This record gives sequence, C-alpha cells and structure tokens, in this order.
Amino acid sequence: MKFAITLVAMLLLITVSCAAVTVQLTVFCNGGVVYDNAVTLDKPNPTALDAIKASGVAYTGYDSGWWYFLTSIAGCNGAWGPAFYVNGAESSVGVSSYYLSDGDQLQFIGPNSESHLAGYLYLVGVPSAVAKGQPFRIKVMEKSAYSWGGYDRPSAGAEVIVGNMTFHTGSDGYTDDIVLETDAYFCVAAEKPGYIATYYFYGLPYIQCGIGGPYICSITGEGVGRVANIEYDEYSTVTGTGFSSCRSYFAVPSGAYPQVSSANRQKGSGKYHSERTVRQRPGGIDINTSAEMKYEPTSQQLLSRRLNYASRYGERISHMNYRAAAAFEENYYNLETIKREGFYNNSEKINFSLRSDFEGEAFLHGWSTEKDAFLSRRRFASEEILDQYIGRFSIMERGTFPIVNTTSSTGNDSDENESMEYELLPCCTGGLANTSIEISKNSAYSCFCRRNI
Repeated sequence: MKFAITLVAMLLLITVSCAAVTVQLTVFCNGGVVYDNAVTLDKPNPTALDAIKASGVAYTGYDSGWWYFLTSIAGCNGAWGPAFYVNGAESSVGVSSYYLSDGDQLQFIGPNSESHLAGYLYLVGVPSAVAKGQPFRIKVMEKSAYSWGGYDRPSAGAEVIVGNMTFHTGSDGYTDDIVLETDAYFCVAAEKPGYIATYYFYGLPYIQCGIGGPYICSITGEGVGRVANIEYDEYSTVTGTGFSSCRSYFAVPSGAYPQVSSANRQKGSGKYHSERTVRQRPGGIDINTSAEMKYEPTSQQLLSRRLNYASRYGERISHMNYRAAAAFEENYYNLETIKREGFYNNSEKINFSLRSDFEGEAFLHGWSTEKDAFLSRRRFASEEILDQYIGRFSIMERGTFPIVNTTSSTGNDSDENESMEYELLPCCTGGLANTSIEISKNSAYSCFCRRNI
C-alpha cells in the first residue's frame, strides 16, 4: 500500500511504504543466468539500488551527480554497464530512481559495450492451433538489450523447441516445416548461445494440435530455464506365443519424497506387442504407450522344468501426483484381446488421453483426497471418478485430474508391491538363456524383453 502527497509548487514527492516488498533479482551474462534470488526489503520507499545492496550480490558503480551508474553486477560488466529491465521491459529510469512494487522482476543484462551488445530472443508466427499433419514454420528474432544503437534481426542458428522436438533456424530466422501428428498441446521456446532464451521474458506459448490432449514440453518452466529430459524408449514383442511379466517405474524426486511418479505393469500369456516412450523431466513425466495383445495358453521351459501357463492378459498404468494430491489408474483384467494407445502428462496435474478396443474388464479410476497429500499443509477437495467396463468395448477418454485447482505439496510414494504368479518368469519363450533384455538410458527402474520366435 502506498500513500502519496505531492506539493507541486515545491516539486517535492514524498511516498510512504507501509509494508515489506519482495522482488526477484536476476542477472544474465552472455545469455546465461549468473545470479537469481529473491530479496525482501522492509523500509520506506525502497529502490532497485536498495534491492541490489540487500541481496549481497557483488556490484560496482558510481554516482554521476544525476543518477547512479551501475558498471557491473555479479561480474557482468562492459563499458555501457548492464541493461536494466523491470518485468521483462527496459526500464526508463536508473536503479536509484526506480521505486519497487511487491513482486517486481528486476533483470540485468550484459555485457554491453560498443563492440558487444547483449541480446535476447523472441518468437514470431507461432500458431495457437494446427491440424494434425499441417506444416507450419516459426521465426526467431534476436534483439539487443539496449534500445539505442542496437539491432533487431532474424536469428540464424537458433534452436526452436516444440514439445520434445528441436528444430534449427536458417539465415532468414525461420525453421524448416514443422509437422505435429499427435492430439496434444506443445510448448514452444527458442534458445541460442549468447542470447537470453524466449521463456525468460515471454513465458511458454502452447500450440494445440488437433483436439488437444496431454501437455508435452521439455522446458522446465517460465523463468527457470531448460533442463534436458531423461528419455527412455522401449519396444517389446512376442511374435509367437509367450509369457510377459514386466514392471516399469519412474519418479521425479523432491528431497526425500517424489513429486510425481508413474508406473506400468503388464503380465499374461499370448501374442504381445508393446511400445512405450517416456520423457522424464525435473517438473514431470510424459508417457506415450501403445499395446496390442491376443490371449493364448503358453508352454515354457524354465531350466529343466517345463511349465504350462495360461493367464489372460492384465495391465495397469498408475500415476501419482503428490503436488496435487491426485492419482489416476487405467486397469485391465481378464483380457482376451486388447489394442490401446495412451498419452499422459504428469506434472502440475495429471493430463490423460486414451483409446482402447478390448474384450475383458477395464477400470478407469481417478481420485483426489486429503489423505493422499502426505506432508500437505493445505486442505484438498475430495474428488473421484470411476468407469467400469465388462465385455467387448471401444472407449476413448480424455481429461485432467484433479478437476479443481490445488496448491503444491510433496509426499511419499506409497506404491504397493503386488505378488504375481510366476513373477520371475522370462517374458519370452525358450527359457532365461534366450531372453534378450534391453534397457535404454537413464530409466529409474525398468524391465522389458525382446524376443522374436
């Protein structure tokens, strides 16, 4: 709250601040973040210079008699000093003349001199929606942090991120044709060495492809920066008749507890084909799955013992989101046949899109209750959805869970261990010696087999 009395005749402005203000102070140097911290000031009429002093960050400068000239901050300098931005826009006044408001983003960009002007990227021509298979291009521009004596030009060699895919710009600043083939929302960003990435000032625009669906994004978040995905790709098949019993588990940690976790289990005998791609990010987990199976009894050799195994197929895909105190499971039991696809994004909420043709039993279950929010300091609304199918069905479901807004929390993974008959049998015929185990990079826990008979 601010109260101001202006005496025009005396050209005197007095402003009294009645509450503490907290601002974020970020320093960019050669396109990277070299300092980023929140600063709280509890004094009347604080300025940006007061925030710099209170932060403890190293800086140099001098009083010119008219204003305070900042020559360097966090080791970033240049003859012109760092450019001063507030909330993503170049400030019209200096650090000693800008009076803070609670929540301000103070940004300093360098180095700047006559031979080098620090710059940032911005996007042009990002469509809000495209049809599946519709080609489009995105243009990237680069602009100097100082508005005078600078540049505003197409950016050649920039990397454009669309969801989890990357493209590069030519001399005109445009990417080659981009084609999206999945009903989903794809975030868009651009990066280039030496330049500030687009998401720091402009956030993350999203493109809706088709009817939309899961949110696919390899950028950790607005103002935070990009962290590379952990990627895990799986392909498994039994082309004759065989037995499958596998489990994959992925979690995003937060201290001693996971923030989100996703697990996939399957077992049964028959003809089985499955593909799965997992992208595990610091902010969440994206999973694309497809599976096709037909039940058949199976005889299998385990060392010197021959076992006859007849088990209808079962599969369970589970997602736990402790931030939102929510869970969603897709369960199948006693299947004669199934052909299914699923797309999931488990980050702030659980976004799911699935299609399944099957003969057997299926349960789609989502719930959100306070008891699931371990360590939560806020009360969460109780919600539950449950769909049950028995027989031959073709279903398509899409949604977000929980439905209501929640506040972030963390918790402990209470995933239970299930006992399954013949859990340790190989997933292919011919015994352990003929089972080929292939695990891709950086999966937390995984099991899958490939065997062609």
